[in-house]
Amino acid sequence: MSVEPQAAAPDSRADLALQAAVRLSGPLIELLVREGVSYSQFASSLKNAFVGAAEQVLTAAGAKVTDSSLSTLSGVHRKDVRAWREAGQAPAKAKNLSAAMETFARWSADPDYLDQSGNPLALDAHGKSRSFDALAYSISKDVRPNVILQELLRLGLARRIDGDGEQSKIELCTEAFVPKSGTPEMMQLFADNVGDHIAAAASNIAGSAPMLEQSVFGDGFSDESIAALSDLSRKIWASGAKEFVRRALALNRRDEGRPNANRRFRFGMYCYRGQLAHS
Repeated sequence: MSVEPQAAAPDSRADLALQAAVRLSGPLIELLVREGVSYSQFASSLKNAFVGAAEQVLTAAGAKVTDSSLSTLSGVHRKDVRAWREAGQAPAKAKNLSAAMETFARWSADPDYLDQSGNPLALDAHGKSRSFDALAYSISKDVRPNVILQELLRLGLARRIDGDGEQSKIELCTEAFVPKSGTPEMMQLFADNVGDHIAAAASNIAGSAPMLEQSVFGDGFSDESIAALSDLSRKIWASGAKEFVRRALALNRRDEGRPNANRRFRFGMYCYRGQLAHS
């Protein structure tokens, strides 16, 4: 009697999702190890993430959310689920960074704050129109202009010129792409940007309305060519981002006061360079 080898069963969607997650988590885990986060710390924090995700899935499906249903879907023990629900939601993130970044974006793209060549104007610190105060209040009524200004100055996204008092002017540091200092701010931007990137890709896999999530890949380049492509990517981003923000500002003004104006967006771009993997 001969025995024929059986074909391996095809991977399930769960298997494929897990394989993809393990692959993309490599750079994240390297970051955690480099920053001193241990496996046990990360695993403990993942419990809350799994329970929170299970709650979102159940709510979206119109299912009843209970300790039992959360435990069954997430695989987290019921006592940990109960502790998570009793602790309540985490407090909202501080608004200072987001307000500062929104101010940076508007200042660099809003025609009201640009000169005839399209460059950001130097602004009086105070005043009713075309001042930093007016710009900051157009972003947020909850965060005082001086708080936003101090955040921009601290992060190297703006600087004072012509004095340091009430009559000083504020200049945008247009060469800045990301904050130059501040680990908490860099980590928040990392989580926000990469989180939404993954969310867009995951939404496409789930079959929802397609979201833009594309990239161009190439290999076999020299260091000089990689440097040239890196410079080109920054130029394309600087030009495209300014146009996008300008259009977003116009639409935001049009939507102001509308009851359904409760949506958000994130438009991003990245360029990575590294060594070829050895086979």
